[in-house]
Amino acid sequence: MEKLLNQSITEIAELYRKKEVSPVEVARAAFEQQRRLEPELNAFITLMEADAYQQAQEAEKKFLTGDKVHLLTGIPYSAKDLFYTKGILTTCASNVLKDFKPDFSATVIEKLSRNGGVLIGKTNMLEFAYGIVHPDFGKTNNPWDTAKTSGGSSSGSAAAVASGIGYFSLGTDTGGSIRIPASYCGTVGLKPTRGLVSSHGVFPLSWSLDHAGPITRTVKDAAIVLEAIAGYDPKDSYSRAESVGQYSIGEFRKNFGEKRVGILSEKSLSGLKPDVKRVYDDTLKQIQSLGWELKEIDIADWERTEDIIMNVLLPEAAQIHQDWFGRQNDYAPLTYQQIALGMEHKAVDYLNGLRDLKRFTASVSKLFEEVDLLVTPTVAFEAPEEDPVIGSEELDEMQFTGPFNISGHPALTLNMGFAENGLPIGMQLIAPHFQDRELLESAYALEQTREMKFPPIVTG
Repeated sequence: MEKLLNQSITEIAELYRKKEVSPVEVARAAFEQQRRLEPELNAFITLMEADAYQQAQEAEKKFLTGDKVHLLTGIPYSAKDLFYTKGILTTCASNVLKDFKPDFSATVIEKLSRNGGVLIGKTNMLEFAYGIVHPDFGKTNNPWDTAKTSGGSSSGSAAAVASGIGYFSLGTDTGGSIRIPASYCGTVGLKPTRGLVSSHGVFPLSWSLDHAGPITRTVKDAAIVLEAIAGYDPKDSYSRAESVGQYSIGEFRKNFGEKRVGILSEKSLSGLKPDVKRVYDDTLKQIQSLGWELKEIDIADWERTEDIIMNVLLPEAAQIHQDWFGRQNDYAPLTYQQIALGMEHKAVDYLNGLRDLKRFTASVSKLFEEVDLLVTPTVAFEAPEEDPVIGSEELDEMQFTGPFNISGHPALTLNMGFAENGLPIGMQLIAPHFQDRELLESAYALEQTREMKFPPIVTG
């Protein structure tokens, strides 16, 4: 079972087509893995066994009859519990929505269903994606060390994928909520270009900063999922018509020629923990071994990005939650405190935040006239025991991820090494708007320079 669940999407898809394994068998293995590991992980809120087995049986029939189907047909996956699923509990890990069953599914869930994906369950998360664990739902633990957090807010999604409970998961990212847990759990986390993937039917945290995207075990798997969920959606006012494209057709390029890679100054990296700095330096050596040129760059307003995020996020989140403001006891105390802060936020600060967002976006976009790609650490430290509170001065999780929620550029994290304590460390790549395929190709080339490992909870 372990070997089966550690395969990539393309490997399982090939086994299906050779009729060496069935989608029902793989779905059963995923649920068995979930039952074996879940008490330690706390990665899921709702399982969907009956629906999943029905979807797997339908996929199996198509393979038996030789139908031409999508690569994701019969592939088990999960979704963060803020993606609407028609008639299925969607809680956002909060007692505010503990009984909520939407009457429609998110656009991306519908797309995956049409492509034959098998949804096995809804994953645990930080309450309303706001950075706080609700005590009634609990923390999701890290499969590399269950005394550590898996990160957030897409907590269960990253832990599930790292542990072989499904081959990918859908997450959301407002300040790093796909990339941070992916870094902590040693997986690939992709925040696509803003507007490339529909957010219709995804409960919002901040409509100006939110992104939806996949968490996978390999870069190529991320490309396959992105191809399935990307595209214009008239139901999403932020969707972009020019975003339609094919991202997993053919092999990734292996010879890029010259590529210019922008890196931050040593001053901007001064807060890195020693293990993260070591892995970052090793990654730069791997980049140079590919024949790519490193170029130090300076991003205007880099030191102000957290202020920009909070000026936008606080009031937008407060507006979303205003009708529930009288239900204080249903929220985790710190979540409610954040919402209350947003209620008090000055309109002029919000408007300044929106202005700064546009300026910062233009500043980052201009950098791509000088370089083809940016590379940074994903987080300045490996997984801590508890999730840091948003705005924490001691542990600033969003230092490297948040700026690219502001700018909307595509950003991906992949595991590039390990700390002395065995925890994975991710590195982040950023590309120009709507060059998501080029980003994935670059990440794929870098991925080939390191060894794939699986967490102790899986191999132990």
